[in-house]
Amino acid sequence: MQEVIGACHEFHDKEFVDDWAERFVPTSERLELFSVIFLELKAEIPPNGCVVELGIGPGYLASYLLSRMPEIQYYGIDFSRRMLDIAKQRLSPHSGRIANIQADLLKDNWWMDVPMPVNAIITTWSLHDLGSPEKVELAYKKCAQVLQGRGMILNGDFIKPDKAKHEYEPGRFEIAKHIEILCRVGFKNAECLVILEEEIESPTAAQNYACFKGVL
Repeated sequence: MQEVIGACHEFHDKEFVDDWAERFVPTSERLELFSVIFLELKAEIPPNGCVVELGIGPGYLASYLLSRMPEIQYYGIDFSRRMLDIAKQRLSPHSGRIANIQADLLKDNWWMDVPMPVNAIITTWSLHDLGSPEKVELAYKKCAQVLQGRGMILNGDFIKPDKAKHEYEPGRFEIAKHIEILCRVGFKNAECLVILEEEIESPTAAQNYACFKGVL
């Protein structure tokens, strides 16, 4: 049987979340992803713009951005209460500019608690956990609606490499399919900005991720 590259998460379990947050302190490669997102935001949105992060997790990306963009307003969405508690503690120096919202991206109207307009929706290492290209498309479509015809999405997430020698869990799929979906839901200028930790022969579940950009 061919190995399937993926991971099982228990993000409602306190011990699992605490261990995950400790093990996945950003590496230099992941910090490169953060830098790509930061530079895109800095170039594309107003200094005091509104940024929404889907799957804020322990708050690593939020901390990176809030410390470098001192005027933005930030909204972190996550379905895990424990993740939000960790993020709240990490982001306490920026408490006046961030609000965290517990919500399921597919089942809940998370955007109802976010003031409009939203200038950018960002996410890393999250949407693949929705479980399929069809569910990722639903999330992309909702993002396009929330952005109301303006703004951008930046998604740094796990992919299935084009030359993959292994099977991948359904939420990890090809770059071309991400771009196809982004265009289909309304992001006419969709592109892949960077591919990181590419490994074809012996990949781990924490390798092979890319950053996608879509602009309305």
